[in-house]
Amino acid sequence: MEKIRKATRKDVAAEAGVSETIVSYVLNENRYVKKEKRQRVLDAVEKLQYQPNHLARALHGKGSLQILFIAEELSSGYFSKMVSQMSRDAYRQGYMISLCESQEEDEFVSHILSRQFDGLFVSASGVTDTQLQLLVRSGIPMVVFRNREIPCEIPGSILVDTGLYEGSRACVRYLADNGCRKLVYLDKLGKRNEGDLHFRGFMDGIRESGLTFTKKQHISGCEDIEGMMNKLQRLLETDPAVDAVAARYDDLAAAALLAAGRAGRRVPEDLSVTGFDNDFISSYVNPSLTTVEIQKEEVGRAAMEALLALIRKEDHDGQIKFCTKLILRESTRKNQK
Repeated sequence: MEKIRKATRKDVAAEAGVSETIVSYVLNENRYVKKEKRQRVLDAVEKLQYQPNHLARALHGKGSLQILFIAEELSSGYFSKMVSQMSRDAYRQGYMISLCESQEEDEFVSHILSRQFDGLFVSASGVTDTQLQLLVRSGIPMVVFRNREIPCEIPGSILVDTGLYEGSRACVRYLADNGCRKLVYLDKLGKRNEGDLHFRGFMDGIRESGLTFTKKQHISGCEDIEGMMNKLQRLLETDPAVDAVAARYDDLAAAALLAAGRAGRRVPEDLSVTGFDNDFISSYVNPSLTTVEIQKEEVGRAAMEALLALIRKEDHDGQIKFCTKLILRESTRKNQK
């Protein structure tokens, strides 16, 4: 059987219509190359399945071609499409993405830095202010997803606002505009994150709509879904004035539908329910969920471009902001003012 010849750097240069030197600049990221020419090289690399010697690259101090995503919880549907898009884009650029859940131990940052990643994606709610400052001081290129308030400075990094605050605020306004007056907020499982932008948006929406909100209307700190459902069911059974539930995630909203049924409440006739993220489950529960959609793939693409700009020491904007979209389905009543 004839042995298949591996593509060489010379082959890539011929395919892209550039010199081998230009190919080297693009692959080693040590010189500026015009965007159009860089893309021709990357397309040629993909077409020819060219594989640089990454071990030799690392030994020569040219980077590991490894990127780490630090998330608060990998089980959340929030990250699925976004990370999938980032992974595809990273691979096209010769990088691989690793995922890990954040840890509270002081050694966590040291473990990260010792592995010499070329760059980091960081969920702000997944790290403490101290950990964030340590990462900033290390000088590692970093894109931070701003899902909580960040009181410390993070110079040299890029902040991404996915629209959590505005999306949550708009959801409350929609419920209020359609007659809902007593809302329950279903927070994520486990310990609540102080400064969470989603909850802040919810509370600002409550105030702007002239509604009242008490501590018992905030269901948080539950260890599992069943515990959360029991807590919500008891509230729905004892307080007939509750007429809406806004959940932090779509899976929590789906559980709220079940809790409402157990409490004898009809959705949406007696109770409106909203989720967040427009996860796949939102279309398949009955009734289907009104939810807020984040531009996950667009966010992932922009975040990847921003991190590569930092790694290559190219110009970039310090902040990236996206808008959300309210997806109206069957779980909310309409025009009941």
